[in-house]
Order: sequence, then C-alpha cells, then structure tokens
Amino acid sequence: MHLMNFLKMINKLLKIALVLFAFSSPVLAKQDSGHVIGETNANITIEIFASMTCPHCAKVHLEVLPGIIDNFTKNGKAKVVLKDFPLDLSALNAAKISKCIATDSVLKFHDAIYSKQSEWMRGNNIDEVNLKIKKIASSFGIDDRQFESCLANKDNEEMVLKSRIEAKNLHNIDSTPTIIINNKKYTGNFSVKDISKYINKIK
Repeated sequence: MHLMNFLKMINKLLKIALVLFAFSSPVLAKQDSGHVIGETNANITIEIFASMTCPHCAKVHLEVLPGIIDNFTKNGKAKVVLKDFPLDLSALNAAKISKCIATDSVLKFHDAIYSKQSEWMRGNNIDEVNLKIKKIASSFGIDDRQFESCLANKDNEEMVLKSRIEAKNLHNIDSTPTIIINNKKYTGNFSVKDISKYINKIK
C-alpha cells in the first residue's frame, strides 16, 4: 500500500475512533490537566493544544515556548499547560507514551519528539513509527516492556482522546497548534513578541 494512502487510512480510523469515543462517553470526565509548566496557582493560564506530528506545533514548541517560559512562568505570572490534540495515530501513540515519562522529564521528551519529528513520524506502517518513538523514549528510562505496556494502556488512550474531544467542545478547536489564554482563543501571530504583548495586556 502506498504510504500516503496508508496514512489517509490511519487518519480515517482515528477520526472514527474519536467519534465512537465521544458517543460512548456522553458525560465526559474532567478535562485532562495536561503537563503544567510553572506555578499551578498563576493568574494567567496559557494552554497549547498540539499534535506531535504537526510541523507548525514543532516550530511553536521549539522556537516560541522557550521564550514564553522565560518571560512568564519563571516569574510566576503565568503557567503553560501542554495539551494533546492528536491529528493521527502516530501523534496519538507519541502522546500516550508521554504519559509514562517521569514528570520532571516530560518537557524534555516533548523537546526530543519535536526536534526529531521528521525522523520518527515517517514509516511504511505504524509499527515502524512506534519503533522510532520507542528509541526516543528509551533515552528517558522507558524500556521495551514499559513501552509496550504504556502503548496498550487504555487509560492513557482515553486521556489523550478526551483532551482532543473536550478541546473541540470547549474551545471549538479544529486545528493545531491552538493557544488558549485564560479560556480565550489567541488569534495573533505565533511569535514570542506578539504573544508576550497579548499576555502583558491581561490585568
């Protein structure tokens, strides 16, 4: 099967899974809190909804997020919350594995996933992609047994899928990356300068 056709098929299956999951869970549980960077009681909350296979998400994570962390989380003004919004099965699996990474290493795992995105997200099938994700995860103390267990963990899968479904329901998100600041969708340029200007206007 041609790679593009295979990826299209996988994306269709993921969409079907999301629809079935939504209908099977009419009352959704509390939204996954995501990975928090900064003080949990900060007055400003910056939520970044991203897919680990999204090139624009990689750019924001690697080039914009560090400046936001330096400007706002280190001084306690804001906290950043990394949220899951997988666009395909590869992104879903990478997000599931992130749930098994030690809390103090989650950000570095995201860094590795995004910096090596063009390497691991390509493969003839999902098994090849998983092997590449496993190689990255091994640098964070995840052995083969733990990787397979994490990948098969239904709670992790449910957590990631609920994050996407609730993002759509609560914020009408349908693309990535999307940034929500204090429950309002940010619509400006995705640059440290412009996002900082927006945040500094918040009282």
